[in-house]
Amino acid sequence: MIRVLGCIFEQHDLRLVALAAGLCVFACATALTMITRARAADERRVRMSWLAGAGAVAGCGIWATHFVAMLAYATGMPIAFDAGLTILSVTIAIGLCALGFVLALKVGGAVGGMLSGLAISAMHYIGMAALQLPARAMWDMNYVAASILIGVSLSGLAMHFALRGRDKSDYLLGAGLFSLAIVGMHFTGMTAVTFIPEAGSSYSRMGIDPFMLAIMVAASAAFILGQALIVALVDRYLARRAQGESLRMRAHIAELEATQAALKKAGNELTRALGVAAEANQSKSNFLASMSHELRTPLNAIIGFSDTMKMEVFGPLSDRYKGYVTDIHRSGEHLLALINDVLDLSRLDAGHADLREEEFDPGELIDESLRMMVGQAGKAQIALSTDIAHDLPWVKADKRRIKQILINLMSNALKFTPAGGTVKVTARLVPDGLAMAVSDSGIGIAPEDMPKVMERFGMVDSSMSRKHTGTGLGLPLSKQLVELHGGSLVLESRLDQGATVTVTLPPERLIAGAGAIAAA
Repeated sequence: MIRVLGCIFEQHDLRLVALAAGLCVFACATALTMITRARAADERRVRMSWLAGAGAVAGCGIWATHFVAMLAYATGMPIAFDAGLTILSVTIAIGLCALGFVLALKVGGAVGGMLSGLAISAMHYIGMAALQLPARAMWDMNYVAASILIGVSLSGLAMHFALRGRDKSDYLLGAGLFSLAIVGMHFTGMTAVTFIPEAGSSYSRMGIDPFMLAIMVAASAAFILGQALIVALVDRYLARRAQGESLRMRAHIAELEATQAALKKAGNELTRALGVAAEANQSKSNFLASMSHELRTPLNAIIGFSDTMKMEVFGPLSDRYKGYVTDIHRSGEHLLALINDVLDLSRLDAGHADLREEEFDPGELIDESLRMMVGQAGKAQIALSTDIAHDLPWVKADKRRIKQILINLMSNALKFTPAGGTVKVTARLVPDGLAMAVSDSGIGIAPEDMPKVMERFGMVDSSMSRKHTGTGLGLPLSKQLVELHGGSLVLESRLDQGATVTVTLPPERLIAGAGAIAAA
């Protein structure tokens, strides 16, 4: 060791020694970085490309380290180099290093590293053979063997730790041992040689100063190594970025799949719930529809007997009992109307409301419905009127249902129109078919309450609505009956300015040649 240190400090230009050592560390770090990129590659072609590049970088760096250190050696004699052997030394360094790196990945780091150590040794001694100077080289074989052992063993350890890759310290330890293998092998090998000058030997002197040549070689090698390191670092950055994006995409996909599964589960549960609700609603509708006879029979009996008592068929009643009988009769009729509306809605919901279509004159039906409301209008002191266009076509529809719609609308109009007001029924042809409208001068409806009155049991809380009984089923039932005919029901109203409900039957419900039908 002392002899090796003496060789370094006494026979070398320490400036170039330091330059060679720095170049060696740079080359080793770059080569190991490229090997890690090869190890991370999935495709064999990409992996082999990285290994070939690492071999070229390592061979170039090792040779440049050797050449600069050779130029640092002070022989005191003119020197030159054999071009053929110099090129051979570079080729061997690159080829064996690349092969060693391949073995390091496939077989093991130590095996590949040892082959790289042999590459260092072969490159060194072939390079020494390329050295030309007027002297004879005397070799100490012990130091030769020691130099080879240092290069092989330390390179094997370096590659072992570098590829173990537990943490960053393994990479740094591997780079340090690889650099030590190159530098230790070179200077131990230089210690093994002694040059004895020979008189009469003639060698051509180099045409450039050795120091400047060393700087040029080092700069060229550093440029190559720098480019390679930049490529490796950029590739590592892009790979990590791609990996991060891949992880984020996988997490996003997993989240989307989880959300999709949750939505599917919620959808299935909602479908089941809707099915259960539909079944329950159907059962309710079926029950109410089937209870028609059971509910109406006793009510009809109550209404009939109370009517008989009002007529005093079986004897006179006191005024007090007459009042009771009148209340019973009115309550029975109100309850029967409510049941009829509920049962009609239930039949519509259950799909049991069939239309019994017939051909009739809509004007006559409006007059007939109006006559039924004259008594109620007279008691409420409300004027009833009509405006029916002449020569209206007949319609084909369920006459009883259309009459029910008109009575519901007129009853609502009378109910919410104060004394002295008016209710008007109009009928005329429009582009959409036959439009029948019931207008009143009543209390009207605020815009925000419009949707509410179209709901079942929807009641607007006003002073007029509290004065009159009602179920809130008239408009919803009428709307469904009109839609059952393929028509539409539209409510228009402003608060304190009355309301207009327009029922429109579609053109296909109208019958051409009404005059001929009427004449028949």
